[in-house]
Amino acid sequence: MQHLLTDAQQGRYAEFRRFVGASVEPFAQDWEREQALPEAIVAAMAKAGYLGAILPDDYGGRAWDVVTFGLLNEAFGRGSSSLTSVLTVQAMVSMAIVKWGTAPQRQTWLPRLASGETLAAIALTEPGAGSNLQALTTSFHRRAGGDVLVLSGSKCWITCGQLAKLFLVFGKLAGQPVACLVPSNARGVVVDPIRDLMGFRAAGLARLRFEDVEVSLDDVVGKAGFAFSHVAPVALHYGRISTACSALGLLRACFEESVAYAAQRKIGDRALGEFGMIRSLIARMGTELQAASLLCVSACRSEDERAAEAFEDALAAKYFTSRAAVQAASDAVQIRGASGCHDSSPTSRYYGAAKIMEIIEGTTQIHEDLLGQIYLGRRGGLGALS
Repeated sequence: MQHLLTDAQQGRYAEFRRFVGASVEPFAQDWEREQALPEAIVAAMAKAGYLGAILPDDYGGRAWDVVTFGLLNEAFGRGSSSLTSVLTVQAMVSMAIVKWGTAPQRQTWLPRLASGETLAAIALTEPGAGSNLQALTTSFHRRAGGDVLVLSGSKCWITCGQLAKLFLVFGKLAGQPVACLVPSNARGVVVDPIRDLMGFRAAGLARLRFEDVEVSLDDVVGKAGFAFSHVAPVALHYGRISTACSALGLLRACFEESVAYAAQRKIGDRALGEFGMIRSLIARMGTELQAASLLCVSACRSEDERAAEAFEDALAAKYFTSRAAVQAASDAVQIRGASGCHDSSPTSRYYGAAKIMEIIEGTTQIHEDLLGQIYLGRRGGLGALS
């Protein structure tokens, strides 16, 4: 993959790997056990500029290209999927505001998001809706005689919901989809931690309840009616790019861990890697790592170039890489045997995190449906996507 990167991108990737190697990898297992991220590591990410990686420099961001953003997510995905989720949701909310926010919203929130003063989360998923946005029941209604909206409803499985100071909340106003910025300290916002997930235990997932929360019309992002068709797609697009590259990092971790273990583990007088059945697993893992690397770089480059196929490329990268990470994590556990199932081995953490990659930012089945429509539509099989 290195030959596809500029010297600047290679240099930053090396920087990211050093940061993760020193400040993330030695502690990631403990964070999962404790089911929390320390404030110090998030502060260190903010100080390094990672939370504003792709935000314009006018707002205090680093204004890095999307390829570099992908490399950042890959490096962090190699160390901790939970921590990488902070990069994911911060970018999702930030880029939705960049694209669809008003000038006052951008001026108020983007510098805080870039500096890490404010962490954000996207409040989209609901208990009874799943991936069906049209089934959302969270509602806004306008208070008579003023420019105030009253928000009611609940959200679940909100990544970084315990950490966030700002939520981008999706609901409906008079039947029209609306997205609105809601501070976590607003009266009527209740955050209930979710614990004991199979993976991402340190990612601060939460259930949110909005009990007649008053928000201003000035906090609506985009026009009423645009939330599902314009605002959410921007957020989800960057979420898919981030998740694809994070899954790539996890896949790389599985591969490197498996190669190292197979080289040093002895069965009698033979190294584990001398057995054909082990080589087969590693061969598949290494090949899928190469393919996933190319897909992720392609998706990031398409977005940098504002290519027509950027949406499709992000879908394909997230779909392939998350599935490959699940297979690689399973194989990594298999190679280690019983020890790979124990909490002392990083492969047990990889296994739990990898499966969640197939669910967040659109399930594998949603990706298959969307990609299938795109591919068939190109041949005239189903026509254009609605």
